Amino acid sequence: MAARSGREGRGRRKRSGAAGETRTGAALGLFAEVVLAGVLVALGSLLLVTAVPSLAAGVAHVRRQVTGHEIGVARFARDWWAAVRALWPLGLAAVAVALLLALDWQLARADVLPGASVVAVVVAVAAAAVVVVLARAAGAWSEGADTSSGSATGMTAREALAAGAQRTQDDLTGSVLLAVAAALCVVFVWMLPPLVLVVGGLLALAVVGVEIRRSAAG
Repeated sequence: MAARSGREGRGRRKRSGAAGETRTGAALGLFAEVVLAGVLVALGSLLLVTAVPSLAAGVAHVRRQVTGHEIGVARFARDWWAAVRALWPLGLAAVAVALLLALDWQLARADVLPGASVVAVVVAVAAAAVVVVLARAAGAWSEGADTSSGSATGMTAREALAAGAQRTQDDLTGSVLLAVAAALCVVFVWMLPPLVLVVGGLLALAVVGVEIRRSAAG
C-alpha cells in the first residue's frame, strides 16, 4: 500500500513538473516571438506611413503564436504586404495627425498659444485616443486574416478604422489599458532608446490581450 502511494506521488510530481516545463516553454516562446515581432514592426515602420500596417502584421504574428498557428518571418512579410496594400491610407493619416499634434505640442510648450497648459493636456489626450483607435483598427484587420491558409484579410482601411473606433467606444476598459500600454512604450523608449526595437511587439501583445479579454467578456 505504501509502495503504491509512493508511485502515485512520484507520478503526480512528474506530471506537475512536465506541466510546469510546458508552461515555462510556452512563456519563453511567446517572449521570443514578441521580441521578434517588435524588431519586424520597427523595420516595417521605417517608411513611417507603414507604421499602422506593420503593427497590424505584428498583432497577427503574436495572435498566431498564442493560438498555435503558423509563424515566421516569411508569414510576417506576407501579412505586412497585405496590410500595406489595405491600410496605407490609415498610415498616411496617422503621420499627418502625428505631425499636427507634434506642432501643437511644441507651440504649447513655447507658450505661443493662449492657455498653453490646457492645450498640452488636450494634445496628450488626443494623441492617446488616436493611438488607441489605430491600435484597435490594426487588431480588427489582423482578425480578418485566415490564420491557417495564409490568405490575406479583405478588410479595407475604412472598415478597419470603423471597427477600431467602435471597439474603442464599446470597450472603454480595454481602451484605457491600451492607452496605458502605449504610454509605457513611450516611457521605455525615453529611458532607453534602443528599446524602440521591442515596443512594437509589446504593443502588439497588448492589442492581442485586450481583444482576447473583450471576446471573453462578450
